[in-house]
Amino acid sequence: MELYNRFYLDKEKDIIVNLYQEEKDELTYVLETPNHKTGNLITNLARICNVETVKNEKGMKVITGKLPACINADNEEVYIFRLGGVKVANIYPSGRIEIKAKIPAINKTLMSQTKYYDLDVNKTIIKSYILKKDKFRTDLHTHIHANLYSDDLIALGIKHQIKYPLYYIKKLGLKLSDKQAKEIFIKRCEIERKYAYSDLTGKHLTRKIDDETCMNFADLILNNEEDMEENIAKIRNSLVLMKDGQAVFTNLEKLYLYRYVFSKGQISEEKIPIDLEKVQKIPERDVKRILIQMLEDEKTEEYKNNSLLQDKLLWVAREYQKQGIYYAQIAVTWIVRKGEEGAKILEELHEVLPKIEKETGVKLRFLAAISRTLMTNEQLAEAVQIIKVTSKSPYVVGSDIMGEEINDIRIFKPILKELIDYAIQEDDGFTIRIHAGENDSLRDNVERSIRCVEESVMPGKKTPRCRIGHGLYCAEINSEEGKRLIETMKKNGIVLEFQLTSNIRLNNLTNIENHPIKKYLEEGIKCVQGTDGCGFYGTDCMEEQMALTNLLHLKEKDLELMKQTENEIMQEDEKYFEIKSKKFEEWLKGRNIKQAILEEEEENLKNLKINRINLIEDNHIEAEDVLKSKIIPLPEDKIPIIIAGGSFNTKGRKTEIKKEEEDIIKELVSNIDGNKAYFVVGHKMEGYEKAIVDIAKKAKKKIEVDAIIPKKLSKEESKMLNKEVNGVRISTEAEELGIYKSFNYEIFERRNSIVVAFDGNSPVSNLVQEAKNGKGKAKIYVNEDVETLKEKAKSLEGYVTTFNTKESIASKIFSDHPELKNKE
Repeated sequence: MELYNRFYLDKEKDIIVNLYQEEKDELTYVLETPNHKTGNLITNLARICNVETVKNEKGMKVITGKLPACINADNEEVYIFRLGGVKVANIYPSGRIEIKAKIPAINKTLMSQTKYYDLDVNKTIIKSYILKKDKFRTDLHTHIHANLYSDDLIALGIKHQIKYPLYYIKKLGLKLSDKQAKEIFIKRCEIERKYAYSDLTGKHLTRKIDDETCMNFADLILNNEEDMEENIAKIRNSLVLMKDGQAVFTNLEKLYLYRYVFSKGQISEEKIPIDLEKVQKIPERDVKRILIQMLEDEKTEEYKNNSLLQDKLLWVAREYQKQGIYYAQIAVTWIVRKGEEGAKILEELHEVLPKIEKETGVKLRFLAAISRTLMTNEQLAEAVQIIKVTSKSPYVVGSDIMGEEINDIRIFKPILKELIDYAIQEDDGFTIRIHAGENDSLRDNVERSIRCVEESVMPGKKTPRCRIGHGLYCAEINSEEGKRLIETMKKNGIVLEFQLTSNIRLNNLTNIENHPIKKYLEEGIKCVQGTDGCGFYGTDCMEEQMALTNLLHLKEKDLELMKQTENEIMQEDEKYFEIKSKKFEEWLKGRNIKQAILEEEEENLKNLKINRINLIEDNHIEAEDVLKSKIIPLPEDKIPIIIAGGSFNTKGRKTEIKKEEEDIIKELVSNIDGNKAYFVVGHKMEGYEKAIVDIAKKAKKKIEVDAIIPKKLSKEESKMLNKEVNGVRISTEAEELGIYKSFNYEIFERRNSIVVAFDGNSPVSNLVQEAKNGKGKAKIYVNEDVETLKEKAKSLEGYVTTFNTKESIASKIFSDHPELKNKE
């Protein structure tokens, strides 16, 4: 059948509706989800819509049906597409398609995560409109490398002819023409000769060579028409979060690497002419449309010399314009780069942003971001001084402490103190933003963040503008501690930013009913909406707002309160920008931007060396130094049984086990065949994990117990590990709450395994999700007596087995794996 038309029910183009015309006055539709391999998404969608699925020629499930031609009140011919009784689209013979309803990224994630999705069709297929007076006009929580959609990035890559590494060509299975394959083989041989005497070997050497062997991206796409459609589809999927279920921070970090190739792209030395005739052959309509507009922009006076960064910002603004957004604050780390690079970036911003604002009406502003996990003490100290200089620009309106929330915010108090002093003394209106309360591993971080701010304000001075990013987890609002927190927020004018899709997709929220925004609004706390990055999470500002009303049940009065807060922020920032622009010109004193930045930066860093302070105290020791003799590879001829119950807690939350629970462990240990399985625990030697070791020793059981541990340990932890376990694998993560990533790398991505999750909170939820997502097959057992694990199990129904501590988990394990039971 010849394709008549096509449209998508989601932003990431995963739910595809193909239209065919075999008979006059009738269309046939085929709904497919080819990017989702488990079949959960289309199976759950069919079930809630009360339709059947059939298999296509590739053996994948699809939904098919007929659409008769209709005549509307204007005597127009139209085909009406409905699902589950919901009107989704009007299809006109001219090719125009009016989308009336969509499936948000949240629902798509939840449907793909489980075999038994439990929201109804009206909570899943959402009408795509909202009252004009309630429409939000800001995105106050987003990140620069997460803003653009895949199609934007692909078009940017072609237009600017970025370098695309061979590593990603191989990793994604992209197809090359014979000519392209020959050319890249020659390039790789040249790079290989460069490393002929390198100390690198094996896969590390191969990776290094493949990373440095690059192809012009425009050549890759435009000069291989035969494989163009397939290659674009694969590249698009590599630029969004994983498809089948919730992701974790490991997936986020990997995804950013794929996106950096485009958003931080290096330009190819060998350019090709971009032939409009070849551009017209691009089968993906949005990529083609965006690229043609980019080529048109090159002919204009305003944009003809745009750098990659400037074009990226232009398209961020154009995407916001489409969404009806007037104002956005974007967290960026590149404003904190010192030297020529950082100065050049600021010059580019000042050159292009007035033009962008004139065209789109969208005001882009920036928060200078500091990573809470990736920077050394020296880098952090320097970053504060650089922020004080770059924030002279009126486009830099605040700072942000961001990154995976696996450490206590109080360790950053000296940084916050310096930034708050700067805001009070030099930059009235500067915003202090802190990522806090994003997951439940550090529930006190919201309160501690605000306390750090309060205690950093000099007596008699007003608290600077302060926002908390996420704020999902804190003390129970109705508790005494929660009531004190509410009062502190009100007193200091704290604004909370919420981004629901990000929370769901990153495994930080499983039960939507637990979201606190409605309670905060009822208590008079100022709240706003963000996206965390539309392109990254497959959402947009409209979809985020519809989720608030559809899934969190916000009413019109709630939206009005949020509108009032965002209007206040926009109005305050308008005045702030005018004042700061005048001050900026005075500060330049006739110097150009680059000269002024470099001179002031040099002075600030010189003073920093004189007045050096240690911003973060770290009393931990390097695990490799004290446990060198214990470092071993994990056995490959046995099944690893991961015991989670002691190491996967918030700091300060301790796992205690009762006598009957100890008996469960004893049954498991005494019956396991040590020649066929071994145990893997975390680093704390507490709770169920410690019980495994103690019981094995007491029974003189010959079974290996290994530990995966953080890069840094306390002295007590290192002593216990040295004494209690057979061997260790050391994580690349210094923070203990991040070691779940190394369980993924060492075990879930490489081999089959068994996971027994007894206790924990956010870290154990991440561990379970990693086990489900991994390439190896994991049999997962989850303790439903623990609320966090109970919720996680519900979201993974069909993929985990639940138990409680009154049952024999050993019986369940040996029933599923009889080969692991000791036959003696």
